[in-house]
Amino acid sequence: MDKVHGPSEMFANLFKIPELRKKALFTLLILAVYRFGSNIPVPGIDTVAFTQIFREQQQGSWVYGFLGVYNALSAGNLFDFTIFSLGIMPYISAEIIFQLLTKVVPQLEEIQKEGQSGQRRIRMYSRIATIPICILQAIFTINLLTSKPELAATIIIEPEWLFQVIAVITMTAGCYFLIWLGDQITEKGIGNGVSLLIQAGIIASIPQAVISLMQPMLDSKVDPKASLDAFLSLVTLVVMFTAITAGVVIITLARREIVIQHAKHVRGSKVAGGQRQTFPLRIDQAGVIPIIFASALMTLPLVLFGLLEQVGAGGGFWGNLMTDAKDAMNQSGFTYTLGYIVLIFFFTYFWTQLQFNPIELAKNFKEWGAFIPGVRPGKDTVTYLSQILRRMTLAGATFLCLVAVVPVMIPEAMHFVFGDSESLSQNRMFFRFMGGTGILIVVHVALDLIQKIEVQLIQRNYDAYTGMVGQRRR
Repeated sequence: MDKVHGPSEMFANLFKIPELRKKALFTLLILAVYRFGSNIPVPGIDTVAFTQIFREQQQGSWVYGFLGVYNALSAGNLFDFTIFSLGIMPYISAEIIFQLLTKVVPQLEEIQKEGQSGQRRIRMYSRIATIPICILQAIFTINLLTSKPELAATIIIEPEWLFQVIAVITMTAGCYFLIWLGDQITEKGIGNGVSLLIQAGIIASIPQAVISLMQPMLDSKVDPKASLDAFLSLVTLVVMFTAITAGVVIITLARREIVIQHAKHVRGSKVAGGQRQTFPLRIDQAGVIPIIFASALMTLPLVLFGLLEQVGAGGGFWGNLMTDAKDAMNQSGFTYTLGYIVLIFFFTYFWTQLQFNPIELAKNFKEWGAFIPGVRPGKDTVTYLSQILRRMTLAGATFLCLVAVVPVMIPEAMHFVFGDSESLSQNRMFFRFMGGTGILIVVHVALDLIQKIEVQLIQRNYDAYTGMVGQRRR
């Protein structure tokens, strides 16, 4: 039996091949450029003063929550007002829009079927559409970040409209530079460039959050109860990370194997065909897309009610109504959680139906001369595949809801058991995105990267590499 190598040996073998070593080092270099650019401020603002005032005033507010969602999903850095503040989300939004349009617009569907040339045209359309999305998001973000007089006072360019023009151009250029960096990784490095940039942004935020969790334990002047709270928070975070990571790996690698039988063909005295194969279907067909969509949509009412609350800050019926509506959409509240779950289920089924068409698959089986044993070709095959897909989608959507909601519920449960915890309150946002959405993205990208490395090693027939990491048990 061949020996199956583990991830550490696989990565060691990767650096033994000159061509792959060059690709790996190039990928690391591009990621280093991205992290360096994430610390370059937008011209015309006192970044140090802005960051300090913003964190003091906005932490725990709807603005902080909204920006936390955006940063976790976009590889951006809105809290520090840098050139990469928008991250790569405008481009992701444009790509998702065109993926949806190719399913409903016949002209775009025909272009997509043209092969690589069609894919390049669709990609070009997405990048053109990214420009207005960047401009709109930049204008909204700048107005949101400088909405308070204390924050607006950190702008050092006069007049203010000139700063806004410079900031919009800078942030739009930063987004396109990130797109270029992602393309360089995809073409000359290893893995999907855009996904790796998002993963790098998420991982880069972990050390600072862990240090803030550990700070009360390291300070001798802190009350022992606060140190105990910090210790419990850290242990809970580690356990949650481990459990969610294991669950994501299991669900991501899980497959439903559909047995297909090829028809026998008699050619003279020889009989060809008749083989049996398996057609794998992923349980998690939609990936992380439903959570991204649901998170983005659930921030809209939060932002809307927050802005309307500021408009009606003088009180009165409408001001109080907007305050109550914003409080009802609290990210740990029942209304928000219920809406979040409903949207995750909806987008999981919606996206799966767009990406996987049982009618088209049944047609392909017929063209291949294949059929599912015990199931008639045609309508019965479509019905059979649709039933399997619905059950698998239900399992995938349920898992995504657990990943998205459980990290939000854990701080509430600990608050109920152990009482008030300052450490949990300050790091509630980190628990939500790093424990749920963030770790889901990181694990998905890591598994995809490992699979791409496996393919690279196998294609080069490297003798020391004889196994597949994460090989499925059949």
